[in-house]
Amino acid sequence: MNSDSRSIRRRDFLKYGGKAALAASVAGTLGIKSGKVQAEQGSQESSGIALQSIPDFIIDSHIHTRPTEEWIDEMVEIYRRHNAMACAITWYEDMEFMIDAMNRYPDVFIGYGRVSVDDPEAVRQVQDFHENGFLGMKFHSPRKNWDDPSYFQVYRLCEMYGMVMLFHTGITSRRTFDGNPRYGSMGRMRPVYIDAICRQFPNTTIQAAHFGNPWYDEAAECARWNPNLFFDITGSTLYKFELLGNMDIMSQYLWWSQWEEAEENPHTLQEGPTAWEHIVFGVDEGPAGLPRNIELFQKMIEANNVPRDEQPKMWGLTMANILGIDPETKQRIR
Repeated sequence: MNSDSRSIRRRDFLKYGGKAALAASVAGTLGIKSGKVQAEQGSQESSGIALQSIPDFIIDSHIHTRPTEEWIDEMVEIYRRHNAMACAITWYEDMEFMIDAMNRYPDVFIGYGRVSVDDPEAVRQVQDFHENGFLGMKFHSPRKNWDDPSYFQVYRLCEMYGMVMLFHTGITSRRTFDGNPRYGSMGRMRPVYIDAICRQFPNTTIQAAHFGNPWYDEAAECARWNPNLFFDITGSTLYKFELLGNMDIMSQYLWWSQWEEAEENPHTLQEGPTAWEHIVFGVDEGPAGLPRNIELFQKMIEANNVPRDEQPKMWGLTMANILGIDPETKQRIR
């Protein structure tokens, strides 16, 4: 293992994005507390999951804004009930709507912007999002592969601003429509292309959505060697694993979680995140989907015997640390 790899201290792995790690006192605030977060009553009675293992603070790292007051009201009601915050992904034309929501409900909404990397206005839009307090940027449906150098100006700006870059990876949905062609392909959004971005922009935090569905092995291997890369498991993946009865399959992809991460092990990044520390919670559905996704995420954690001290990081501590949010007050502290 080379000296550069050894220099990445585990306790500091969340520094990426040009941000200092939260104080140790903050890191201790997400201890597992029995039953504070409640899923819907029906889910509690039917699922049998150990809800006492769910911490009392959650960050949904991936949800899309619907610019209506009804959506705001539903978000506030459901997410406050679960003591959850949401990284709300917002198109440029809806920026003012989300700014107002963040001002009214700072305990719920964390602003993320969304731009097309192929849009000639993308750089200006990223600047505007940053100047208005948005902490991350979502990218979807590129016309070239994610790691094409023509996109590097946009990525470089996010790195300079310390904004999280959230990339769609894997399958992409479609609807029946009027017969007009649409430009898009999941092939350009394979997780393998994120590897080059992580290495080219090492001082920013990168999140890839959906764990690369269906290229899970590719996604995991990208995470294994990139300490600034995190994955949510939103979308159909956990529904699929539950239906097929193989929730425990995640351990096969995150195989190195079973190894001792000693200096003599040459097959994983030394002193970087553990395998499970690369995974963060997300919903990517409407507000009403939060309780069900809490249930599925907890089932996945239990089926794979995730270490207890790593679970709160997955639920919210990792994202709180990256974004500079105090889990106790839900306020930004840097």
